[in-house]
Amino acid sequence: MRGTGAGGRERARVSAAGTGARPAGGDLPGRADVVVVGAGITGAAVAHHLARRGASVLVLEQAPRPGTGATGPSGGMVRAYDPDPDVAELAVPSLAVYRRTEGWASGRSPLHAAGAVTVADPAQDAALREAAARINGRLGTSAHVVARRPEAAGIHLAGGIALVEPEAGWVAPAEVAADWLEQAAGDGATVRCGVRVRAAEARGGRPVVVTDAGEVLAGSVVSAVGPWAADPVPGLRPRSPVRARSIQVSIVERRPSVPPHATFVDLRTGLYAKPAGPGRTLIGMPHLVWDSPLDARPDPEHARATARALTAHLPWLPTAPHLTTVRAADAYGPSAGLLETTGVPHVWSVRGWNGAGVKTAPEAGRRIAEAVVTAARSAAA
Repeated sequence: MRGTGAGGRERARVSAAGTGARPAGGDLPGRADVVVVGAGITGAAVAHHLARRGASVLVLEQAPRPGTGATGPSGGMVRAYDPDPDVAELAVPSLAVYRRTEGWASGRSPLHAAGAVTVADPAQDAALREAAARINGRLGTSAHVVARRPEAAGIHLAGGIALVEPEAGWVAPAEVAADWLEQAAGDGATVRCGVRVRAAEARGGRPVVVTDAGEVLAGSVVSAVGPWAADPVPGLRPRSPVRARSIQVSIVERRPSVPPHATFVDLRTGLYAKPAGPGRTLIGMPHLVWDSPLDARPDPEHARATARALTAHLPWLPTAPHLTTVRAADAYGPSAGLLETTGVPHVWSVRGWNGAGVKTAPEAGRRIAEAVVTAARSAAA
């Protein structure tokens, strides 16, 4: 693994395009310490941390630009609290990263600090208060529980209580991915979009990544393809099953007379919403369609049902103009661990995040990079 610094930055393989990634027209390097398959938010985080550690990194993305798969339509809500302790362990330091202004190529924090409201059953009062104290102890924030009140941060609680995190909010996931890839390229990584990976094969004890633009001999391979892991190319299939589950969100107009509101999720129902820029709100409800095509058309009835259900939390919704509906998918799989083996030596698949990929990406990317570097050093010893 090479060193970083000014020399590494001079070797960056990027164009001046805003995405920071070159199309498939250029030749691929014949070798790389690590090939990262997938330029969504998690793959970008992994590539950033690997390049920062001195690895020669090649990022391959089948789409024309980064962040256009599951990352693109993601709601991007980030908060420190999660009822899954494994996710919460990653979400707390990830929120700290999102809040910082330093460490970003843009020179500013990507976080829109609209606040976050997690609605739960009143029986969870003690658990939420304990979580708020733990979050505040680690981040120095002002998380608190709201009980016996009808509303918190512009969200009607509909009989529930709420853990409110004023310092949380949302990010634009594709912009975050592009920022990390720009930094990775500055540290010498090569980013190629429009390149389809056909297979990962073991040859002489090391993996070879076979693409439609050539072959690359890799020290290690990290597959971060999200819901595409449910039906991956040969050699990238994780040992534990990953399934794609449909997600569908709508954007509605928030008129000037409507007060601002925080991001929120109701743990009792799975309903969620977030500000989506000036005068717009994203709304969502679980869409329990498994193994559906990743390019499936939006479901109009589900969109209407989502607006009806969320009226309990956002009473202004019935008169809000509907702007658009987007359908995509999340990757669901076992909750333990960060990486899954694939059966090909030195090839790993990132776990399915069960909808939590954006809120965990900063810390998950750091830990995955650390694990890959440690494994490479052990193999070389």
